[in-house]
Amino acid sequence: MRALLVEGGGVRAAFAAGVLDALMESDERFDMVAGTSAGALLAAAYLADQRGRSLRVLRHPDCRAAFGRISDFLRGGDLVDLELLHEAADRLEPLDGTAVLAHPARFLLTVTDVETGTGHLIEPTEEDLVAALKATSALPIAVRSPVEVAGLKCLDGGIAIPIPVQQVIDMGATELVVVRTRRAGYRNNGRSGRLAAPWFERKQPSLAGALRSRGEVYNAMLDVLDDPPEGVSIQQIRPRRTPACRRTGGSDVDIVRDHLMGMDAGQTWRSEQRLAE
Repeated sequence: MRALLVEGGGVRAAFAAGVLDALMESDERFDMVAGTSAGALLAAAYLADQRGRSLRVLRHPDCRAAFGRISDFLRGGDLVDLELLHEAADRLEPLDGTAVLAHPARFLLTVTDVETGTGHLIEPTEEDLVAALKATSALPIAVRSPVEVAGLKCLDGGIAIPIPVQQVIDMGATELVVVRTRRAGYRNNGRSGRLAAPWFERKQPSLAGALRSRGEVYNAMLDVLDDPPEGVSIQQIRPRRTPACRRTGGSDVDIVRDHLMGMDAGQTWRSEQRLAE
């Protein structure tokens, strides 16, 4: 069983968007495609065969306006306006949800339950696809209110499941292709999670605990990537340099540069696969 996994990272995922656009140029077969946070949005466009959509969304002024809304945040609103982002993206180029769910590969994404702090790998239905895509990318603090999906109140899937590596292995995947947005050698120091945790300590203590342990969870996932179980092969497609984009933004030039770097990495990986056949 072959799985394609896509890491999130907000606007930094422009690199992953380039990788997936390159993979769309060939007929790669996967039994399941899974993503976390922004990676789930990119994975959906991949399954819908909407090449270039993710780049067009990231570059469009209306979509970029959804990020870094400092004045709204200071007035009690969201730093990242998910509603604006999805509405603007839909006006620009609607995601073909029918094609996503009709694809032969199963589409899976991660969410974090704010009440328990646990992560879930879910397979969205037609009815909750949009809500699931919003939930998986609802960054803690940047988005104040959780998004309800599958009966759960959820925030960013990357809190509890940074990339669902062990989860898809447990489902039977034996060959994993993992599109990363971090360079080789990266380890999570846990600082951002520890800084965010106090915001949730009083009302959602389990979520605060999940945020405090986020660095450890991420690094444990890296350990599986570097030393997979017997009978499982894992290939990683990673940026050759640190992406120019940050989680919550980047200039138009930065977005294009990171996307081109991803295209190059994806095409290189495809060439290596052909040589190995």
